[in-house]
Amino acid sequence: MEIKTIVNSLVDLFFPMRCLDCQDVIQPSQFLCVSCSTKLIFTHFNFDQNNRVYDKLRNFCEVENVFSLLEFKHHNTTQAILHEMKYRNRPEIGIDLAQLIKFDLSDYDGIIPIPLHPKRLKTRGFNQVEDFARMLAEINQINYFSNGLTRTKYNSSQVNEDKKHRLENLKDAFEINPNLKSGHYILIDDVLTTGATIASAIKKFNLSENFKISVITIACA
Repeated sequence: MEIKTIVNSLVDLFFPMRCLDCQDVIQPSQFLCVSCSTKLIFTHFNFDQNNRVYDKLRNFCEVENVFSLLEFKHHNTTQAILHEMKYRNRPEIGIDLAQLIKFDLSDYDGIIPIPLHPKRLKTRGFNQVEDFARMLAEINQINYFSNGLTRTKYNSSQVNEDKKHRLENLKDAFEINPNLKSGHYILIDDVLTTGATIASAIKKFNLSENFKISVITIACA
């Protein structure tokens, strides 16, 4: 135990943790400095149908309640932490963010992360939303279904695609696990931009009367 403590101290000394936004040295348990933490813009939405992310999704699919925690804009602090989660495998960030969501989700039948296609998962090595989703399930003591959905259609990056083409590209991109029982589930994703990805997944559930779907994302554009 003493050796581990010494090693950790040496790592902290020569390779200190740095704020994801401004790069200042911070405590190992943090991912933002105090100053950059104040730059996070929270939506202050309720988990219901009275917000703009619900309005965005309802144009494409039948969805129950929707919530996003943070506002996403290019070059803001939210983008910095999502980039770190997505490309540098920092699951502890998602775990910390999940603990900021204070809604009681215990009445839902489970949480399902939006999956990556196996090809992309093999390349990246991890799904950046899984730890966030798993922690939400743990906090609320509800089931977590890592394989509730599978992604059957591979798409290259859609950053430069408009909403219409994103929806076309994502048509029939998901399949529901045949062993998933009927119920009201929460789909989890990192950021909702056009809503095309989540809408495509929800549409698959909409084909059956056995499911109701709500959505929580870390951020929304």
